[in-house]
Amino acid sequence: MAKRGRWREDEVVVISVTPVSRGVLRPLLATIGVVATIGVVGHYWHLVQAHQGVLALLCAGPPALLTATRSWQWRSHKIIVTSDRVIVRGGVLSRYESSYEMSDVLATRIEQRIRERLSRRGAVYLETAQGSAFLGVTRHPAALSRLIDAQRHQVERTSTPLDTVFSYDVDDVVPSVFKRLGRNEDARNS
Repeated sequence: MAKRGRWREDEVVVISVTPVSRGVLRPLLATIGVVATIGVVGHYWHLVQAHQGVLALLCAGPPALLTATRSWQWRSHKIIVTSDRVIVRGGVLSRYESSYEMSDVLATRIEQRIRERLSRRGAVYLETAQGSAFLGVTRHPAALSRLIDAQRHQVERTSTPLDTVFSYDVDDVVPSVFKRLGRNEDARNS
């Protein structure tokens, strides 16, 4: 079983999203089409009817296996938005997990083509100081982006902001430096 429930103290899961399935529909339709074709052809030819099971296994087996593996891979990918971070989990045989702190997220970005806008799908990216992070293609990407932005604005930024300017008081530093320099000059002259 997968390791679940590794949440921090006072961390709350806001939403868990499974991205859009990719590459599952065509092998599924191919499997259904091959099985239906074998059934119809078997009705007219006795030889096909006698070996329907073997033909279905040989012809519909590979697309059925492809459908099963792609749906398994699709269902294993999750995007989890919590009160403190965004977690991307996935993988079938070798699992992976990426975590992005809300305080590190600078912005969210959505990429959609016209066809994806019509079907209400799109790719969601997180912009961090290290670069862009791809979350996945989801349904209603604008809603997910708004949720991440809302959580990002609720998180207190305890780290130092990027535009902070550090300065020091010159009056305290300069006299001590001149005193040390003056002592060194007096020691050299003696």
